[in-house]
Amino acid sequence: MTVNEHLLSMTHQIRVIEHKLAVARRRQRWSNIALVFGPVLLIFLYVIAWLPAISRTVLIAVYIPALPIVVASCFASYLLKRNPGGPLVPGEGGRRVRESEGALELELARERDARKQVLAQADVEPKVRKITYKEDAYSDVDQLREESKKYRSVNNMLQGFLIIGSLAATAASAIAAEVVVIRWVTLGITFFVGISSGFMGYFKYKERSFYLQQTADAIEQEWEAVEIGVGRYKKLSEEDALAEFVEEVHRLKSEQKKRQQNLEQPPEGRNPNDG
Repeated sequence: MTVNEHLLSMTHQIRVIEHKLAVARRRQRWSNIALVFGPVLLIFLYVIAWLPAISRTVLIAVYIPALPIVVASCFASYLLKRNPGGPLVPGEGGRRVRESEGALELELARERDARKQVLAQADVEPKVRKITYKEDAYSDVDQLREESKKYRSVNNMLQGFLIIGSLAATAASAIAAEVVVIRWVTLGITFFVGISSGFMGYFKYKERSFYLQQTADAIEQEWEAVEIGVGRYKKLSEEDALAEFVEEVHRLKSEQKKRQQNLEQPPEGRNPNDG
C-alpha cells in the first residue's frame, strides 16, 4: 500500500469515527432533553391542578395526553442514559455494544495523530500536505458549527426560560394571595429566572455561538473559493492557491482562539478590541 493510499484509508476511518461521535452526541443531547422535559411537564401538571379557575373537565383533557408523554419522556431518558454512546457495533462474544463518547473522542484524536505522524515521517510532497490540510479544514467547519449549535441551543433554552419564567412569575404573583402553594412556585420560578440571567451574562453563550458560526462560514467561503478558483484564488496557480488557502485558514483559526480566550476571561479582563 502506497503512502497516499494509506492516508486515504486513514481519512476514511476518521470520517467513520466522526459519524459515530456525532450519533453519540445526538443521543446524549436527546437524553438530556428528555430528562428535563419529563419532570418539568410533571411540575406543570401539578401546578395547574391547584388552580381554582381550571375545571375538572379541562384537567382531565390535559392529563390524558400529558401523563403518557411524561412517562415516555422519563423512560426514554432512562434508556438513553443507561445505554449511552454511538451506533451499535459488534463486541466481544457476538454482543452488540455502543462505544462511549469519551472512547470515540480518544479514538478520533489517536487516528488524527497517527495521520500526522505518517505525513511527518513519510516522504510526502508539500502539495499533498496542503491538500490534506484543505480537506481537514472542511471537517473543522462541521466541528465549529456543531459547537456553535450547542451554545446556541443552551442560549435559546435559557432565553426561553427567562421569557416564560418572567411571564409565569408575574401571572403567579397575581393569584398567590388566593392559593398559598403558588407563592412557593413563584419563588422557585423567580430563582431559576435569576440563575438563567446570570449564566447568560457570565458565560456569553450567544457570543460564543456567533463567533464559532462566523469562523465556520469564513472557512467554508474560503474552501469554496479555492475549490472553484474565484476571488483571491482566481489568478493563482493550484500550488499558490493551496498555500494562500492554508495561510488564510490558519489566520481564521488563530483569531477564533483569541476570541474564545477573551470570552473565557472575567468581564473586567476582556479585551474590547478582540472580535
